Amino acid sequence: MGDFKTVDPILHAWAEARGLHVYAGHKQNTVRSMTVYIWIGQRHESTGHIWLDPPNELGLVGIHAAQGAFRFDDAVKPEKLSAALDNLHDRLFENKRRVESL
Repeated sequence: MGDFKTVDPILHAWAEARGLHVYAGHKQNTVRSMTVYIWIGQRHESTGHIWLDPPNELGLVGIHAAQGAFRFDDAVKPEKLSAALDNLHDRLFENKRRVESL
């Protein structure tokens, strides 16, 4: 497989519904990544970064997130990508809220 054509419609719809921009290229690499922002009180801050791998030979999409010491990696079928991104978005938010409260 190795490309994002099955993932892009799902990813772009998910990101657009949340006002996020999907980055699709970095130098010579084809990527799919987003920086997730939320409002915390009066501040607009990043909760972290999400990026995807293209579907592998098993048809699974690698999903990754990081923010500070928080790191998450998983792989899902394309039809479960939107739900997996929702879960990851929530985990980034909870991590940010936890870190802010320390």
